[in-house]
Amino acid sequence: MNPNPLKTKLKNALRIDRALGFVWQAGPGWTVASAVLVVVQGALPLLSLYLLKLIIDSVSEAMPGSSLSIEFVTGEGFSKVVWYIAFAGGVGLFAALCSFFSEYVKKAQSLTVTDHVFSVLHEKSTSVDLAYYESPKYRDTLHRAQQEGPYRPTSIVNGLILTGQSGASLIAVMWLLVLFNPVLSLVMLAAAIPGVLMRFQYSDQIYSWQKKRTEDERRIHYLNWMLTGDAHAREFRLFGLGDHFIKQFKTLRAVLRREKLSFEKKRAFGDLVAQSSTTIAVFGSFVYIASRTVQGTITLGDMVMYFQAFQKGLLYLRSFLEGVAGLYEDNLFLLNFYEFLDVEPTIEESESSNCVPETIQSGFEMTGVTFKYQNCEKNVIKCVNFYIKPGEVVALVGENGSGKSTLVKLLCRLYDPDRGTVFLDGTDIKHFSPKKYRKRISVVFQDYIRYNLTVRDNIRLGDIDSNPDPDRIKTAAQKAGIKAYIDSLHSGFDTPLGRMFKGGEELSVGQWQMTALARAFFRDADLVILDEPASSLDVKSEYEVFNRFKDLVRDKAALIISHRFSTVKRADRICLLKDGKIAEQGNHDELMALDKEYAALFRKQANQYL
Repeated sequence: MNPNPLKTKLKNALRIDRALGFVWQAGPGWTVASAVLVVVQGALPLLSLYLLKLIIDSVSEAMPGSSLSIEFVTGEGFSKVVWYIAFAGGVGLFAALCSFFSEYVKKAQSLTVTDHVFSVLHEKSTSVDLAYYESPKYRDTLHRAQQEGPYRPTSIVNGLILTGQSGASLIAVMWLLVLFNPVLSLVMLAAAIPGVLMRFQYSDQIYSWQKKRTEDERRIHYLNWMLTGDAHAREFRLFGLGDHFIKQFKTLRAVLRREKLSFEKKRAFGDLVAQSSTTIAVFGSFVYIASRTVQGTITLGDMVMYFQAFQKGLLYLRSFLEGVAGLYEDNLFLLNFYEFLDVEPTIEESESSNCVPETIQSGFEMTGVTFKYQNCEKNVIKCVNFYIKPGEVVALVGENGSGKSTLVKLLCRLYDPDRGTVFLDGTDIKHFSPKKYRKRISVVFQDYIRYNLTVRDNIRLGDIDSNPDPDRIKTAAQKAGIKAYIDSLHSGFDTPLGRMFKGGEELSVGQWQMTALARAFFRDADLVILDEPASSLDVKSEYEVFNRFKDLVRDKAALIISHRFSTVKRADRICLLKDGKIAEQGNHDELMALDKEYAALFRKQANQYL
């Protein structure tokens, strides 16, 4: 039997224990301080109202007739009035002091919670499987988490403070009104509820709309990124694409704006209903309280106190109910954040993880490995058997889409195969800690990252946990053939790279690639993988790097993916991938003698230079 959807939604939305957990974890001290201030500030309005009543009644009693005489000013009655006023002034100053501390605590708590949520968001983002980034559904989940996660818990903090303070003040004021006439409390409730109910309805509608439109919002972010970033700047100007994508952006924004304004219109109407019902209730109660004063049932001070109590009570009640509605809305939208946090990685450390061997003996091996990406029916890798030993340089060649880069990702355990096993020294790599296993592998991907950091940081990111020894960094740069150029920069290895920050030096594509190579050489890995390592290098740089490549890797295993056969031919063994399978393997001379597809590809490329 399926549960009631509305009941389930209410149950999920009203559970704020998880949000409170974030608040408490971020700053327990601030949370306690905030709770104390809420109670104190909640009680102060009642004390102020009572003092106001005492002041008015004391003035009424002490005045002789209707004139303000010298006897009144110097008499005992006026002295009592002054003391009441002074006490009220002290309460006002204390309230101002509490307000000062409350604002500071609220701001400090909000900033602390926001930082904590960002930390949780970043840790989760960097721990989920790479496969999730290929799923549009996951991208929607991530987008909603990024949109709501950083500020919704802070909003809940502020909402709890407001609701708690309003609730404390409301209890005090309603107790006073019940003593006077319980009907006034009922009138107060009836006046505040309609607008709040409409707020709840609005929250449900805007939440459902946002989930429905997440992909469109992501598309808007993507278009904005293309229009404002530098990645597309050259092509946009060369092909005149600016107006085309600006039009798409405006069209999509217009649709979302129109739909959202429709919701805002309903929300504004709800506010109008709430304001109208409040106004009617306030002045209706004033008539009743004034009539009781005229009849002599209550004093003038009582009239002012009860009217102020009703007026303030209505504001507290509305503030309290709106706070509850706000908490409902915040927690409703936090479900998006929870949905993201609840994503479980499939590639994770097992409870009985083996230690990665200190010295690799037999090397890496794949047996019967088959793999396909999410939302893809075709296998990219098909029953591949592959091995690479220490001290061996293996090259992978094949047409685009043959599965070369995918094989590397499986070898690095960025994915797990659908069938088959990847071994290290005869042990299934699933039995190793993924983090510790990957530290034994150094990779330069074809789409390597250009970090807008110093040269030194760009290189040491290859092994961020190790000691950033300056000599070791320079050695890595020397191996990559980039050290001489780095020495010529204005601050050497401390020169910022890229144009994003002040003083940055932009490198050529080839120089960026050599920096990425230095990053790979900085890591003391057992397997060095270079994915198209010479794609951006000139002939001279390519020759200098790979002429000594085997010396650089020495006893390590090395895997090279390249379309340049001038690089490939130097490998100890060459594997040709075709349609996800290894179609040929052997050294260059053996494959040329075989005279099949490798030989045909080699001759075709060689003929381009004749």
